[in-house]
Amino acid sequence: MVLVMIGIFIFSMMPGEQSGDTSRGFLMSIAHLVEGISHKDLNADTLEAWHHIIRKGAHFTEYAILGMTVVYAFGERLKKAARIIPVALAICAFYAATDEFHQTFVDMRVGSVSDVLLDSVGALTGIVIFLLITRKKRAKLRE
Repeated sequence: MVLVMIGIFIFSMMPGEQSGDTSRGFLMSIAHLVEGISHKDLNADTLEAWHHIIRKGAHFTEYAILGMTVVYAFGERLKKAARIIPVALAICAFYAATDEFHQTFVDMRVGSVSDVLLDSVGALTGIVIFLLITRKKRAKLRE
């Protein structure tokens, strides 16, 4: 959990230009692959839309992973899903809010309430996935 939080913090420390270049590099790898398969060049509007999806997808994914690790870290203490879900979600949402606040101090970055909401939805998704997987594993062990 702490390592995931550190990773998120490190990504948030990147100045806007460096962060954009990182996601653009990933985008260009995907674009070249798609262009090679389709034999068509992607236009600038399509690339910009994909860039936005990649950036928001990264938010969602990193917080889904955080949600899973928070449940793993605190799950045994709380035992019941009715207690795990709100506690884990609160921890992740609080971290998302502090992360967005942190970004307001980074060159060419801004904090965004919509990103806190997206991060929280990602965290909730990760929490639910983790609980479903562990529930299935426990059921198999009981058989």
